[in-house]
Amino acid sequence: MLDFKLYAISDRKLVPDIPEFVTQASKAGLRAFQLREKDLPGKSLFELASGIRSAASECQLFINDRADIAVSSGAWGIHLPENSWSPKRLKSSFSNLLVGASVHSARTAQEAEEGGADFLLFGPVFETPLKETKGLKALKEIVSAVKLPVFAVGGMTPERARQCIEQGAWGVAAIRDLLQASNISERLHEYKEVLGSL
Repeated sequence: MLDFKLYAISDRKLVPDIPEFVTQASKAGLRAFQLREKDLPGKSLFELASGIRSAASECQLFINDRADIAVSSGAWGIHLPENSWSPKRLKSSFSNLLVGASVHSARTAQEAEEGGADFLLFGPVFETPLKETKGLKALKEIVSAVKLPVFAVGGMTPERARQCIEQGAWGVAAIRDLLQASNISERLHEYKEVLGSL
């Protein structure tokens, strides 16, 4: 069973010093963080992941789509985009990694569950600058289609997190709302009030 309800997702365009952000956020209670810098070459991504692990070893670090970086940096797990390789195949080589998977429909959610994912990420539930909004109704359909924990993402705030929990989501993930929070400790406290724990 997962022991976190909220995780932050990186964007170094918003926060250039990601290890420092994770350090401060983990001190304030953040328990999970996804490193999602898709454009970084392997060496740079490894160095960044290692920096996060050194600075905030108690925060569960997930690496986007790179099992080699996850294993070599000592991360807790990996996050797979919807069109990546299967969780089951990944776990056959790296059995100790937790595996999250992005999904965009009930069908792909069921496929990820059958394929061995540990949790799912669905969104964007609310409006974001780049992607088409899926909405709360679609979130509820995903939650109803699987037994795995489902995290909602996209345009997240504490109040919107409450709406997602009401639709059956296990937890939420946030990018901009956490990375650009003027006071990360206060913002995390607001999420904790909604989610019950971080």
